[in-house]
Amino acid sequence: SSPSAASSSNTPEPVFRDGASRDELWRAAEGCFRHLQHVFTFLEECRTFEILRTYQERAKYLVTTQAKIIAMTCTHAALKRHDFVKSGFEFDSLVMEESAQILEVETFIPMLLQEQATGKPSRLKRVVLIGDHNQLPPVIQNMAFQKYSKMDQSLFSRFVRLGVPYIELNAQGRARPSIADLYNWRYKALGNMPHVQALPAFKSANPGFMHEYQVVDVDPSTDPEASGESEPSPHYFQNLTEAEYLVAVYTYMRVLGYPAERISILATYNGQVDLLKDVVGARCGGPSGVGPPAR
Repeated sequence: SSPSAASSSNTPEPVFRDGASRDELWRAAEGCFRHLQHVFTFLEECRTFEILRTYQERAKYLVTTQAKIIAMTCTHAALKRHDFVKSGFEFDSLVMEESAQILEVETFIPMLLQEQATGKPSRLKRVVLIGDHNQLPPVIQNMAFQKYSKMDQSLFSRFVRLGVPYIELNAQGRARPSIADLYNWRYKALGNMPHVQALPAFKSANPGFMHEYQVVDVDPSTDPEASGESEPSPHYFQNLTEAEYLVAVYTYMRVLGYPAERISILATYNGQVDLLKDVVGARCGGPSGVGPPAR
């Protein structure tokens, strides 16, 4: 077709057609009026941002008037509780993720982010705690508080210990069945989702590795070349032998062709994370290096 024909086919039809009945013209006029109302409502909402100049004022306006779902950490809730209460912030549902790793007192703070009117019932209707009490508890660095005051017990774990009914997932879909067998004994009946046993990604072998998982002991008592664990500063643990071994395995995988964005190196201590970054920079950096992993 010619350009003129294509352009004419895209031309919008007139709103008020010639020969239309009175009812059709009235419906078209009402539709135009609703559209104009929507435009002016949108402009009225935008006008607020012309008046509110700072980021804090705009964020407060959105939180108190527009937002339906608000996400924050428990630490932020504790730091900004006074601001939330003062602004008239209200909500009726609270969902807390990783609640098994949160201190009991930190669990209560998000429940108190709105002002409670005297003599009136609380607007908060439901609290949903999501977590895994079989994993790591809250971190308490003071050993006296941790062992003798039970501050390392979350409210989630307390409820489970007291027999409060809860829902426990019975299937996992993130790991190969052989790897899931390492930890599924901690749960009542943890099985595998169908795709874990069907998809090629979970069934194919990992090139260059004989086993699906390996546990390597770097204990100085069994390995004379191992450096052992050190603590340069309080609660700052490092193990140079572990770091060197992990980076060597990572380099081996990169040489075999594994992409860096598909490799993650995990560590349980901040000190070990910092040490791994230093070793990766020394062993994998430079023009001839394989580069750092994605995470």
